[in-house]
Amino acid sequence: MARIHIELPPQFSFSTEIPVLIQHINAANHLANEQLIALLNEARMRYMRTLPTGQFGIKAGAFINADLAVIYKGEGKYGDVLRIEIAAQDFSHYGCDFVYRVTTVADQRLIAIAKTAMLQFDYNTGKLAAVSADFPALFNA
Repeated sequence: MARIHIELPPQFSFSTEIPVLIQHINAANHLANEQLIALLNEARMRYMRTLPTGQFGIKAGAFINADLAVIYKGEGKYGDVLRIEIAAQDFSHYGCDFVYRVTTVADQRLIAIAKTAMLQFDYNTGKLAAVSADFPALFNA
């Protein structure tokens, strides 16, 4: 069976901590797949809110997810606090990839590695919108 591979950067430019709540737990008593994705989205929005997006003509909510890949490495449990680290990379005319490393704060257990391709999208026209040429500088890339 072929497995996906996500190349992790040497360092991450942002991290945040998010607790695993009871609403994140599935019938198997661990962090549910769809809840992990929701936590990745929350972490990415927190990251975007720290950036001076206005000078680049970017709005944090003006992105659309083009793809998602997750490699599960462990189980998140109720009460765990997750550290979600993020780096932007592989910049294109329309956006970039965000790479995530998810670990537990208490014992640094690796829970998941993930990647999302986020493209700038004009929701009024329903089409992709080009990012500025200096878009990578937003992330100090």
